[in-house]
Amino acid sequence: MTSEASDMLDIAVGVLVDVQGRLLIAQRRPDTPGAGYWEFPGGKREEGEALFDCLNRELAEEIGVTDLRGEPLIRFAHDRGPRPVRLHVWRIDGWTGEPGGREGQIVRWVTRDALDDVQLLPATDVILAALALPRRYLITPRLTEADRNDWFDALEQALQRGARLLRLRDPDLSDARYARLAESVIERAHRHGAAVLLDRDADMVKALGADGLHWRATRIAATRRRPLARGLWFAASAHDTAELDAAIAAGADFATISPVAVTTTHPKSGPLGWPGFESRREDRALPVYALGGLEIADEADALAHNAQGIAAIRGLWPGAADA
Repeated sequence: MTSEASDMLDIAVGVLVDVQGRLLIAQRRPDTPGAGYWEFPGGKREEGEALFDCLNRELAEEIGVTDLRGEPLIRFAHDRGPRPVRLHVWRIDGWTGEPGGREGQIVRWVTRDALDDVQLLPATDVILAALALPRRYLITPRLTEADRNDWFDALEQALQRGARLLRLRDPDLSDARYARLAESVIERAHRHGAAVLLDRDADMVKALGADGLHWRATRIAATRRRPLARGLWFAASAHDTAELDAAIAAGADFATISPVAVTTTHPKSGPLGWPGFESRREDRALPVYALGGLEIADEADALAHNAQGIAAIRGLWPGAADA
């Protein structure tokens, strides 16, 4: 679903996160649409109202908190409820006041795992995916035997610097050699609390204890269904709206769109630029990383154009940008 729906309601949503990492959820009252379901608090924007002003007003009225401090998380549209809505979601890490149900609703703090047992409003899964994903998605460069030690040294540096999500990409390796490399990468990554996505199949993910799969658009188009269970990440590469829609139809948790800028690996591919990225991403209901010729300095621009963050090889691999 895109941003073209004319009757769409704009809703500001706040995900309050406390110092223990718990999330605040509220149960919809019996006299409201979706009664009994749990949600992150927020409400409909009034005509002419800025969205963050709307969030401040709604949270003051609903749960009694003001002076919100946080950052945009994701903007997306969906029609899974009674009418189409566009959700503008912020992660809120600071506020004034003690949250409580000011309109008679029940509110409570929960851990992320506890949400599996809660009946949540439709599309909350998209918000939770964006909340769980980091701002940077590291894609590993090819490994050669000549630079094996340097490659693993760079991997360790990246993990020590905070890389928490990586895609092991090496299409030149046979499945057997790729699996041996993946086993070593997964062991190192998990030691640092980082997740590893593989490029191959669900059986290899299960056998090696990886954290998910990342497939190219052509493979997703051929399969047309999610290849592994929920609870593991399933990511997709996309270059246009059709590929992004195919990823959503296949049940992807997130995607990448490329190339945003000129890349050294595909120098002749015309870059999308930020307007091109945003026009393809639109308000689709999944987190999307910007990929292609980007580095850490581009992260702010990515967030300003509704990206989950940046994905990169050279821009995030230690030493590669200067190579």
